[in-house]
Amino acid sequence: IITMLALCWVAVVVPVHVAMLDTNVDLFFMLSTGIDFIFLADLFLQFFIMYPKRTNFGYALESSHSNIVKHYVKTWLLVDIVSILPVDLVGLLTEDTDVKSMRAVKIIRLLRLLKLARLARAQRLLQRYEARTSVPYGKLALLKFFLILFLITHWLATLWALTLRLVDSDEGLPRWIDRLDERDENVDNKTKDTPWKL
Repeated sequence: IITMLALCWVAVVVPVHVAMLDTNVDLFFMLSTGIDFIFLADLFLQFFIMYPKRTNFGYALESSHSNIVKHYVKTWLLVDIVSILPVDLVGLLTEDTDVKSMRAVKIIRLLRLLKLARLARAQRLLQRYEARTSVPYGKLALLKFFLILFLITHWLATLWALTLRLVDSDEGLPRWIDRLDERDENVDNKTKDTPWKL
């Protein structure tokens, strides 16, 4: 359950943090670091968790520790390692006022999205919970559909906001927010100046 909650945090909060907020030592940074430690602990636990193995009589759980380790190294270890790289910390250390316009800082911002690779393991966790629940397949499929629809909509909106971080206004490239100036003439809080542009 803790891993599922951590995956929900990664799916919903991390894209917003990457697209709209600067990296600072604040509540988001502390929670993100805590989530990283949860996934680090999960990485070590995966070396001991049995996995289903196909046999002539169906599926059986593999209990041999050496086979569990080999299977994990071949399948999910690389994804798990990439997803827990401390890119937030690197981004925090490199964000200086003198180097903010450098491409490297923008690339580091994009690398923070590697945390979304953790969502690849969500299917593995959902399959475990599906086997234990007695929810009809039709309801479960509908729930999955709406969840995926929500995530795609959320990610597209944050991707749209991320374009403002990746292209500065002084680069001369057109941005979607530049056309809002004429609409904001009689408004006190300009859309361009607010941290929540969406």
